[in-house]
Amino acid sequence: KMILEKAHDVDFRRVDDLSSIYCAEVEMLLREQKGKKALELLRDVCIAPPSHVRVSRSAPAQERLFRSTKLWCLLADLEESFGDIQGVRAAYDSMIDLKVATPLVILNYAQFLEENNYFEDSFRAFERGVDLFEYPYSLEIWMMYITKFVKRYKGEKVERTRDIFEQAIETVPPAYAKTLYIMYADFEEKFGLARHAMSVYERATRAVPNEEKYIMFLLYIARATDFFGVSRAREIYEKAIATLADEHMEDICLRYANMEKNLGEVDRARVIFTYCSNFCDPRHKQHFWQTWHNFEVNYG
Repeated sequence: KMILEKAHDVDFRRVDDLSSIYCAEVEMLLREQKGKKALELLRDVCIAPPSHVRVSRSAPAQERLFRSTKLWCLLADLEESFGDIQGVRAAYDSMIDLKVATPLVILNYAQFLEENNYFEDSFRAFERGVDLFEYPYSLEIWMMYITKFVKRYKGEKVERTRDIFEQAIETVPPAYAKTLYIMYADFEEKFGLARHAMSVYERATRAVPNEEKYIMFLLYIARATDFFGVSRAREIYEKAIATLADEHMEDICLRYANMEKNLGEVDRARVIFTYCSNFCDPRHKQHFWQTWHNFEVNYG
């Protein structure tokens, strides 16, 4: 213990080195069943400076110790075990204010507040988290925030839920858009309006990257057919054919033609086959040509 205490004043170059000394001292105190003393130690160490005070990177590690995420997380754990709720909240709030929190810290803080029935405070913790991080680091926070909010309020606060979704998708990069848009559309289907859900799916087909547009169009078509029937599905098929890459043309056209055939719209189906034939090399797309041949044998 004496050696660890002497190490407090050593001129370490990195904050992480000094924080490791304090962590080792805390662990030693815990082994000795001195949890309260360990908590007091970290309370003395983890002190957030005034917001107007800026500490230079060249300052001694002792002056920069408040930037150690590891120590703050350990303090939060000790506050939860040996302190009180207000102490835990103060530790987490300090991490967020000092911008040393990680996405995992935000999730843990929100979970802690929820477990103690501070539901609105939990949602505010999520909001502070998404303000702190940009995508992709904020994606998990957004998803957990939305999931918890919908689970708690379901259809009671539809407009507020929509606002949260809109904030989430406002700046989401295409690579991470698919999941959020599907969650948004699912919410509208369950608690909102079908036409709003269709609008979300339509926006999703434009927001996702090219390699995911095909899957999104198939989902959009399936849900539109369930809610509004084939007349709406036709519009989406036409938009998909105009939007998708050539590699997906065969499959989307065959699906479209099969729908028209099942409706007895033989001429419509033939037009689709004719259009799609421009994208299907007979040397490589035998399935398409055999399907068209079978169609003409039965209906031509």
